[in-house]
Amino acid sequence: MYPTCTLAFVCLVLLWPSLPVANAHADDFPGRSREADDLPSHEDLPKQVHEGKILPLTVLKAKVLAKSPGELIDISVDRHDDRIIYEFRILRGGGQVTEVEVDAASGRIVEIENE
Repeated sequence: MYPTCTLAFVCLVLLWPSLPVANAHADDFPGRSREADDLPSHEDLPKQVHEGKILPLTVLKAKVLAKSPGELIDISVDRHDDRIIYEFRILRGGGQVTEVEVDAASGRIVEIENE
């Protein structure tokens, strides 16, 4: 199960230009694991979009929903082999949940998995 704050994180990424941002360091969060340090920060994602290194979330979302129509219920971000991967969870007909992983730089769908 994904953390309940994942969607809030994505909203922060989308609203980032209009929000004041304070600098934080991983040491400020004692319960945070080393794996979490590898994740892109909420400051890093909009910067990478602006620099053209990754595609905007709205573009990726449209691509995913065109391939797997349904209700978007969760979005999370991860890093695999130095690539940023968005994981979209979609509620489809009959209550089926599908997870679609997308490479943020290329927009290529990496994996589609029915849960």
